[in-house]
Amino acid sequence: MLKTKSLCKIANIDDLFQPFGIEDFEANYWEQKVLHIQRDDPAFFLSLFSVEALDKLLEYNRPRGSSLRVVKNQQPLSSSTYENQDGSLNLNQLYAAYADGHTIVINEIQRYYDPIKILVENIRQYMNHHVVANLYLTPENEKALSPHYDSHDVFALQISGEKHWLLYDDTYCKTPLVHSFQPVFQREHLTGARQVTLKAGDIMYIPRGVPHEAFTTDKSSMHITIGVHSTQWIDLIAKSLINLSQKNINLRQALPLGFLNDPNRDLLSADAELDFLNVIKQVFTKENINSSLSILAEELRTKEQPAPDGHFASLDKINRVSLDSFLMKREGMVSKVSCNITGARISFQGNVIKGPQQIESSLEFISQQTGVFLIKDIPCLNDDNKLKLAKRLIRGGLLKVM
Repeated sequence: MLKTKSLCKIANIDDLFQPFGIEDFEANYWEQKVLHIQRDDPAFFLSLFSVEALDKLLEYNRPRGSSLRVVKNQQPLSSSTYENQDGSLNLNQLYAAYADGHTIVINEIQRYYDPIKILVENIRQYMNHHVVANLYLTPENEKALSPHYDSHDVFALQISGEKHWLLYDDTYCKTPLVHSFQPVFQREHLTGARQVTLKAGDIMYIPRGVPHEAFTTDKSSMHITIGVHSTQWIDLIAKSLINLSQKNINLRQALPLGFLNDPNRDLLSADAELDFLNVIKQVFTKENINSSLSILAEELRTKEQPAPDGHFASLDKINRVSLDSFLMKREGMVSKVSCNITGARISFQGNVIKGPQQIESSLEFISQQTGVFLIKDIPCLNDDNKLKLAKRLIRGGLLKVM
């Protein structure tokens, strides 16, 4: 029987780091150095996931394609080995692969399991970066991958068993670009090796660019990685340039015909160079940066779908709502209203709803609600349009009928 100290609900980033303070992590570890939090509490993550939960997930969800990888010593197993001819998952063959020493990897496991979905969504909202969870189940005395580094930051949550990590100096590429090339190393080319053993309940943060490898010995291991795919300064600058190009025709014009054919050709005259330098300065104006941040915020909000919460039940009631019906935003929903010459819009997880400028105040009222409200309380619209807007936002996924 597991010796337990507590069975905590793990739902946000503060829960992950307890008793370590998130402020200390942000100031001294984020993008800087490895952090290992030891807990001596094997049951710490049991409310989040377990081996038993994995059995059920595989049985009822049957992940396949890019969602499932089977790998051993850097070599992936052909999916034809554990998939039937119609592409469906053959569980018996997957179990056989695991028994033969292969690691089972489920990518984006938050798409299959509510507690992980909630944790990932809360971390995403706290960090304002894209977050993905992957699961690794490794049998004893095996390793899945050779020394490598990730181009995203990683939190490794040890769910059960033990895993031994070898961490190396990050002299090869400190803080690489997100989604850039990720090399596989020969161990003799790396320096500063140190071993960290993660036991059930532990967590480790690995900044992107830190070479590492992991293996098991006499215990199998199941861990979840929370990968943070950061929006970098280069992303903001690129977005700001694109945003500025909507207003400046010089940035939208084509390069000269045949510009690659003459390597000695000067693309920029002295006057053109000065013109472009003046244009580039506009990228960093407060107005352009704020506009670009708004675009990034909307992209982050609409990239992920909301957590499943029985939304079909609200859709079933949509034709029976009245001015006296109670509504509220779906749990965890974050929304933002904007308005320009093309009209008003409200963006939230998974969707954007657009309308005429006249509904901006009505959308702002709905966006600001933190609890239950009546349809008839929506301001600045007549009764028919209040009902139309409420139904549209229910159908679009922002609101639910109480």
